[in-house]
Amino acid sequence: MCMLIINGSPLKNGAVHAITNRFSDGAQDAGQQVIQFDAGLDPLPMLSVDSNNQFQIDNARLNQLKSDMVKANTIVFSTPLYLFGMSAQMKTVIDYMQFWTKELHQEKTAVLIAVADTDNFDNVKSEFKEIFDDLGWRFGGQVLAGKVTGPDHLRFYPEVAYELGNSF
Repeated sequence: MCMLIINGSPLKNGAVHAITNRFSDGAQDAGQQVIQFDAGLDPLPMLSVDSNNQFQIDNARLNQLKSDMVKANTIVFSTPLYLFGMSAQMKTVIDYMQFWTKELHQEKTAVLIAVADTDNFDNVKSEFKEIFDDLGWRFGGQVLAGKVTGPDHLRFYPEVAYELGNSF
């Protein structure tokens, strides 16, 4: 089984990376082939149009992301919350997905990992539920790490992430 983890955190050694890495460890220990796509530290270009007003969606990195998303049985979206929403880096990934809905509309499982210094995840849960539902994907679980102020305050969330990853 193939799992794609898309990380939308711009912080190299931040809480999102720490929790996501534990999720990945659990998935690999369960026998999953894990592919990592780092949209946070190496962000995709924002959507743009050419002189003919056509979206520019053809470059090697985007093609690789699309290929990995189509191939994966499970896709994990991992993001920090900024003002109750996903990071701009993750939003850019979502924006590109609109061009691939035909290819992505297949049987898949989706997981959400979100980390915030608050415990209000209503907006991001609602957004990702709509995305998953629109693509016909099964919801495979979530790690909502609230009241996390940095990588030194992770509490029990890395182990929760490991256990969820290990359940695949």
